[in-house]
Amino acid sequence: MDGTTFKGAKDGDGARGFSASDALAEAVRGLPEMWRGAGPVLLAAAACFIVSRAIPGLMGSGFLLLAIVFGLAAFGARTRIGMLGLIGARADGLGAGGFQLRKLEARLLGATLLVGLFLTIIISLVVLTALAVFGAAGLNAQAIAEGDWARVGPAWKLAVLSVVGLVLLAVPTVLAIRLCLYAQATLAWGRMASLATSGLTNGAMIGLGAGLLACSAPLMVWWAVQGVIGLSFSATGSLVAASVSALILCLIQAPLTAGFLGHAWKTLGRPPR
Repeated sequence: MDGTTFKGAKDGDGARGFSASDALAEAVRGLPEMWRGAGPVLLAAAACFIVSRAIPGLMGSGFLLLAIVFGLAAFGARTRIGMLGLIGARADGLGAGGFQLRKLEARLLGATLLVGLFLTIIISLVVLTALAVFGAAGLNAQAIAEGDWARVGPAWKLAVLSVVGLVLLAVPTVLAIRLCLYAQATLAWGRMASLATSGLTNGAMIGLGAGLLACSAPLMVWWAVQGVIGLSFSATGSLVAASVSALILCLIQAPLTAGFLGHAWKTLGRPPR
């Protein structure tokens, strides 16, 4: 699809017009439409993942592969609906129940692999730099691994450890937010989009980060609950915890995120250069 089909912002105007709260509110209001258009494929992806956890061996691996395939179809369905609405998504190739594997899904797979590869390289470089800093500061790696902070070293070494830890978390997080519109750009531009989308988020990083964090809140709340009740300490409890996590991810977080980013694109998006 041609990116000029979508109303975007002029250079520098998008961030000034972007409202994370408005985009999040639209995403919440759009959940029923998202479920109508992509509910079956979202449920199929979650169900196959749950079965893959419950059944060991080759059959479980087969269901995991199915979960990945359904997940890719769901990715395309969510992206279409989040940007175009249900009627527009159907006109753009959305299949019945969200089941479709077309050019967009292939492009999304390629773009996701490119973004993932880039983030992996950056994280590896940051980790290597952190290890060099640890070595230069004479930090006790074994004490860090064991969580014995008294043996790590003096206060200044703990300060170094804290700074490096924050950098380890901040760098990939900032880059992920920087590239968060790659799926929307892939749909709008009609080709794989990855690093070229980093400029779209200029001036809107805080809002996008806050919105994405809000979209992930249901899953984080569930993880906190299962940690408090100790649900993961048994085989059955672990399966229940993973099953509920999969359902929350597929039916709430993923559709919310797609809706949020789809509405963000309407303000921040622009044709490719």
